[in-house]
Amino acid sequence: MAVVTVVALTVVTGVLAFREQIRSRTVQSAVQEAEVLSSVVIDRSLTLTDITHGMHPVDRSDLKADVILLKRRGEVVDLSIWSMTTGELVYADEGQGGIVAPRPEVFERARAGEPFLGDATDNPRHGENLVVYQPYDANGDGVMDAVAEVVLPSTSVEESLSRSMWLLYVGGLLVLLLAIAGILQVRRNQLRQDRAAIHDSLTGLGNRMLMRRVAPQILADATDAAPAALLLIDLDRFKAVNDTLGHHAGDDLLVAVADIIQREGGPSSIAARLGGDEFAVLLPRVSDRAAAREVPDRIRQAIRRPMTIAGSRVQVDASIGIAWAPADGTVPEDLMRSADMAMYRAKHSGAGVAEYTQVAVARPPKPAATTVRQLSRALAGHQLELYYQPVRAADSTISSAEALARWRHPEYGLLEASMFIPEVAHTSLMSALTEWVLRQAADRQAQWLADGLDVKVSVNLAARSLYGESTADLVRRVIEDRRLPPALLELEVSEATVVIEPDRAIPAMLRLRDAGADLCLDNFGAAYGAVSILADAPIHTVKIDRRFGGQIVESSLASTLVSGWVRAAHERGLYVIAQGVETPAAGQCLIDLGCDGVQGYGVCRPMPAQDFTAWLTSVSGGAGGTEQTTEPEHSPETSMTDA
Repeated sequence: MAVVTVVALTVVTGVLAFREQIRSRTVQSAVQEAEVLSSVVIDRSLTLTDITHGMHPVDRSDLKADVILLKRRGEVVDLSIWSMTTGELVYADEGQGGIVAPRPEVFERARAGEPFLGDATDNPRHGENLVVYQPYDANGDGVMDAVAEVVLPSTSVEESLSRSMWLLYVGGLLVLLLAIAGILQVRRNQLRQDRAAIHDSLTGLGNRMLMRRVAPQILADATDAAPAALLLIDLDRFKAVNDTLGHHAGDDLLVAVADIIQREGGPSSIAARLGGDEFAVLLPRVSDRAAAREVPDRIRQAIRRPMTIAGSRVQVDASIGIAWAPADGTVPEDLMRSADMAMYRAKHSGAGVAEYTQVAVARPPKPAATTVRQLSRALAGHQLELYYQPVRAADSTISSAEALARWRHPEYGLLEASMFIPEVAHTSLMSALTEWVLRQAADRQAQWLADGLDVKVSVNLAARSLYGESTADLVRRVIEDRRLPPALLELEVSEATVVIEPDRAIPAMLRLRDAGADLCLDNFGAAYGAVSILADAPIHTVKIDRRFGGQIVESSLASTLVSGWVRAAHERGLYVIAQGVETPAAGQCLIDLGCDGVQGYGVCRPMPAQDFTAWLTSVSGGAGGTEQTTEPEHSPETSMTDA
């Protein structure tokens, strides 16, 4: 509405401005008409002697004949000529009784020699007609000898003005209507695009993106007294229907299940299709837990009823996991992981429905309470190790590997970086951890080179390490001491770090590049997708954020964004890697969009150095290599650049 108002005001302002221009040009046209009259009629009949000693009868007769003709044609109403020297009347039409001499200021202005518009109210005889004063130089010496008072009919001027204004108003209205129609069309397109971005095109339910949008606020409002519930639903025997009756039947079944979930979930629920045959339902602020627990039971009972699909009677089942916020997770990722574990318990136990509280799991430690102190001891006690996750190039070869820190905790087992890096990212321990990772990765890389395995290794840099004064010297020493080839060691810096403080980050990155390392912009698109930074930052590689790799098959918006980023990166000569690839289909889709490499559980999961070396040796010995694919996990890798 605000945009329409602005457009309307703009059009109205333009119309008013054009109206003034039209009026001004119409009046100017009248002045020019009087000037033409002077040159054609008065110049031919009036001499200097006529002005100073009275008009000769012949000249008066000629002038009178011309004026009568002009009057008959409706071009002139009255004409009178006044001496500039004496102010006396030189010529007037017959029958002009009560002629009033022009005001003194008229004579003064006429001395300039330019015609001008007069004030019709000076003489009541003129009425609403236009009065134009035309100075006259009889002998060409530059001194005005007389001034003609030409009274023009207002009707011709008003008619011209009226026609022009009518066209202007019609044009302005048309422009306004077209502008409003364009704005409304753009708005409708935006609404359609927004809906398509957050809804599943097959079932009409929301998708993962919708869940990501609404879940944070719902979980923030959840309390122990009024919790939120997340239901994760996975269909059983769906594959059999799909394989037996075809994909169209499978689609019809998914639509039918979506209708059941929407109906049984209730008006306050938020339902989404996460992909394939997996659905989710979010129940905000549940006041009655017992009533909320009936929702998954109703959904499952309705799904289990026989349905007619593609002319055949089919019967499927569902496994449903329930997780409560805040008890089982306060952020969407944690709550989804809890619901996923509950769903697998429901599936494998045969119960059909299970809550996360029924799943026996060992909880990770509370990082804020113990991590910094324990991690310091772990660093000294050799409890940390590096895992390596490869990047598969478009030609199926292995182009590089990312070094990922792991903590083999004596009590909780192997912990991913996400469980301890964020707590130390802004402490002095981060510098020591970065140095340890760099040296370990470089040592391993040197060993691979000695064994004939040429693979680039990337190491993540937190913002604190990027800005560290000694980081560039450390990188230079690590490379020189191990005689690594130039640019074989790559350092990853998150997009957020560069975008937030480009004046600080880019000089720091230049120092690292001068030290002999390649640079990679990590997590591109996670928050900004700032294409301009691709030209400013001294980088060789761009890693597109993992969430786009996970959505690429089902989200046209993700495909559009990735395609545009790839083109922009390639125009700048950059190598593009897509992260978060969980399936071969997603990997192939990203390669088809132009990505130079893909990384994720759908390519190969991270492995300890020894296992990765054996795997890399087997891949390098084959013809192009074979990827190790695994069942994707729901907990994504968190690198030091995420902290």
